[in-house]
Amino acid sequence: MNKTHTAVVVEDDLFLSEIYSDTLRSIGITVETYYDGETAMQYLRSASPDLVILDLNLPKYSGVEIFHELRKRPETAETWVLIVTANPSQAAELTVSEMDSQNLLVLAKPVSVDQLDQLAHRLIFQK
Repeated sequence: MNKTHTAVVVEDDLFLSEIYSDTLRSIGITVETYYDGETAMQYLRSASPDLVILDLNLPKYSGVEIFHELRKRPETAETWVLIVTANPSQAAELTVSEMDSQNLLVLAKPVSVDQLDQLAHRLIFQK
């Protein structure tokens, strides 16, 4: 039986969150979508997705705070995180060791559907 792959999209821009979610669903990934940091954080405290697509500038909790919480839990410490941001300088809040981790990519918006499709395939299906 094939493993079900899951992703969490945390993006407050409804248009972008729909594009990201639809792209992931089109390649067979189950997607949970959240539009603010608080509800995403509540879900992620008990979930172990294969991939998290994370905006940095979010209402209620920042993407950096969510990233730190993910890394604290053993179940999500190695989860792939794609940080997508219109302002890559916001990623400066991450430490050098966090930026150098093998399971983190920081992408500048806009992220193309093709780019997301290819990255998701490589990160999730080629484990």
